[in-house]
Amino acid sequence: MKKRHEYDFIILGGGCASLSFAVELTKNQVNKYKFLILEDRKKYEDDKSWCFWHSKENPFSTLVSKSWDSFSFSCDGKEIIHRSKEYCYQYIRSLDFYKYALKKIKKNPSIILKLGEKVLRTKKFDEKYIVKTNKQKYITRSILDTRTKKDICLEEPFLFQSFLGYEILLNSNKYNTDKAHIMQDMRVSNDRFLFDYILPIKNNTVLIELTSFSKQKLRKEELKKILEKDLVRKRIFNYKILRTEFGIIPMGFLKKNKMKPNYFYAGALGGAVRASSGYAFLRIQKWAKDCAVCLKETGQLISHPKENLITFKLDKIFLNVLEKNIISANQIFYFFFKKINTNSLIRFMSGNPKMLDYLKIIIAMPKKFFLHMSVVKKYYDNKK
Repeated sequence: MKKRHEYDFIILGGGCASLSFAVELTKNQVNKYKFLILEDRKKYEDDKSWCFWHSKENPFSTLVSKSWDSFSFSCDGKEIIHRSKEYCYQYIRSLDFYKYALKKIKKNPSIILKLGEKVLRTKKFDEKYIVKTNKQKYITRSILDTRTKKDICLEEPFLFQSFLGYEILLNSNKYNTDKAHIMQDMRVSNDRFLFDYILPIKNNTVLIELTSFSKQKLRKEELKKILEKDLVRKRIFNYKILRTEFGIIPMGFLKKNKMKPNYFYAGALGGAVRASSGYAFLRIQKWAKDCAVCLKETGQLISHPKENLITFKLDKIFLNVLEKNIISANQIFYFFFKKINTNSLIRFMSGNPKMLDYLKIIIAMPKKFFLHMSVVKKYYDNKK
């Protein structure tokens, strides 16, 4: 018989990965174990958005607030528009997802979620782990770590994607809601690649997000100055800020986590964030489902899986070129989006490419930057 504070599995962090896993545990009726989720925040708020490409009808349709069949990229006043009959770009508000997940958890007596508990340390003791928080000590045989670390160690090459967004209410219908602006006004400033991410949710409600790719993280205050200048430049003066979202996403490959018995990783810490783009939602959902099924069938958790080898290689090449040519990033992206087939781009970005899509991705890459990198690498390899 288990002690009062003893659980089969303790999940560190209560973000997207752990809540998605809890939902899948409920769907798959994994009820023979006791789960504890420990989350630092005291309550869930409408603090972020999750976007992805998917077929119009999918398992998350009921959570989607808005979707777009067309999406665009622009640079130096020139715009590229992609349209797809097969896929659309979909937007989920974090608060809608949180409410959905919390409702599922509330109905599952096997899962306990504790908010306002900060994990201070974990310690291996015999065949179990002791987890100490700011309120209590817990015992478990297995840990699933989904926490976001401020300083995730990345292998070269890597960049940081820093962003600040305002969801604003306009006093006029300024934006057409039929098109999502994925990377608008791509430009380079002070060794940073910048663009505006604009999602028209309603005719008078829009999410405008300034995004930066750079070697250094950008502080919220710095992003705010640039974003507010952008709004003036776009002649957006009279508006009401409904909410804000800020974050820093590591774009790169994680150094291998130290292997510990019965200690597993998921979410950003486990490598769920796509190295070349920062997209993670669908990757997290697939892992959550696979992990729940594996637990039901074998009694074991699984960490986020390794990247597909071809995708890993292409992402690494692309990041390497981008990092070394950040002052030309706007040209690299513009050329790529101009040449690439729409559905191939979507499948590649979503992590479900066909073999022919890989070839199309390679052909669409701007050759002068990639060939230059190949020559430089060969030179340094010969010098070793």
